[in-house]
Amino acid sequence: MLRTLSLLLAALTAPTLTPLHAAEDHDHDHAHDHSHADDHSHADDHSHADDHTHADDHAHADDHTHADDHAHADDHSHADDHTHADDHSHADDHSHAHDHSHADDHAHAHDHAHEGEAVVLTVDARSRHILNMQVEEIPASDLALSQSLYGHLITPGHALETYSLPCAGRINLRVKTAEEVRAGDVLYTLTSPDYANQIGEVQAIQANLERCWMEVEALRSRVQKLSEAGSRSGELEAQLTFKLAEANQLTTDKTIASRRLKVLAMGAKQDTENGLPVLVVRAHADGVVNNVGVAQNSWGEQGAPIITMSSPAAMEIMGTLYASDLPRISAVRAVLPLGRENKVLEGKWRLAEQVDAATQTRKLYFTPNQLPAEARAGQLCRLDIYDAPAAPGIVSIPDSAIVKVGTDDAVFVELEPGRYVMIKVHAGESKRGMTPVSGLHPGQKIVVKGAYELKYILPSEKDAKKAGHFHADGKFHEGEDEEEEHQS
Repeated sequence: MLRTLSLLLAALTAPTLTPLHAAEDHDHDHAHDHSHADDHSHADDHSHADDHTHADDHAHADDHTHADDHAHADDHSHADDHTHADDHSHADDHSHAHDHSHADDHAHAHDHAHEGEAVVLTVDARSRHILNMQVEEIPASDLALSQSLYGHLITPGHALETYSLPCAGRINLRVKTAEEVRAGDVLYTLTSPDYANQIGEVQAIQANLERCWMEVEALRSRVQKLSEAGSRSGELEAQLTFKLAEANQLTTDKTIASRRLKVLAMGAKQDTENGLPVLVVRAHADGVVNNVGVAQNSWGEQGAPIITMSSPAAMEIMGTLYASDLPRISAVRAVLPLGRENKVLEGKWRLAEQVDAATQTRKLYFTPNQLPAEARAGQLCRLDIYDAPAAPGIVSIPDSAIVKVGTDDAVFVELEPGRYVMIKVHAGESKRGMTPVSGLHPGQKIVVKGAYELKYILPSEKDAKKAGHFHADGKFHEGEDEEEEHQS
């Protein structure tokens, strides 16, 4: 009995021993959660002695010891040493199950073009006017730009029409230089003594002819009565013959005089002003008064040029190429500045056959398929010359559209008038004012004048927020990219 009590007392006073997990090979599950310093929350059910995965998808492939003295015999493969908040020291390599790297920023590989943050700017109409902003649409082309040059919009000779005086007289102008006119509009009227005299001559011949025919009819009547009475008069018959010849001559004279009157009119229509005959000269077709060569109410001689008209629809663009550096030409486009937009024109081109001996140059002519009504002769235009096939995803834009934002090349794309988005591009080597870039798409309108000023109203990096993204079709979508959010 005493022995039993002694053994029981010894058992109660003996220290309690905690079993070591490393002492034996068994699986156990932890039911508590713990968080690491990198904010990765581990669903703390570690199935040890085998592979386990943290909530941040880190698959650890080595042995590590927790602060609770649990020695885990599982495979944590860490790429660097790191320490968790619960004093879990991982001197091991992390092999991440997904293929994106964090440097607190995620670099995602998307299937659509994503050249960095797209920052939207809003510019009011007054500011756009002050900056004299201009945009230009990127044309679609399967050819690469080889060269650009500047030329002028000209009016070729076949597009000019000169209105000269049909006869001498005093001119009353009805139009002014640079005035637009329509077919049938009055250009000027002419009061001409020569024309008035010719009218009088025609009228006199007409009166003589009518008198002559009356005499012919009287003679015929007398000759017929004598014949009915069984008598003849040789003298009357001779008079009738002469009068018939005179009538025929007067008819011919009238024809000649009438033709001369038409020549004096030269297509002008006759009218009356203040009781005097005048010629009214009208425009043959729509056009613009290129030049007025006389003063109002001045006197002009027959054939003197009065007004020169031009047809805007027939204008061409002419540029100059050096004969010693003549490029191969597969296609040509023209870019015409019109207000706040540079208009891209399609058309036909031709190269002058002869080289100018003095300048060693050749003229390049471009005839637009359709010329805007606002176009005017003398305007400065750009001619883009294309040759070799273009590389996929590469478009050529004016150098003035590219600005430096930090160390990056950027371009401002117009979403709508007054709203612009900055996107980063990869620029190639400039070719005489044009630069090939990737990151843009045909059909987008880019700022080619005013981009340098726009970059100074960009928000600072700490204030800049991603406003949207571009897809491969060049369309801009506001808000975060759903694919990016999914991959993040």
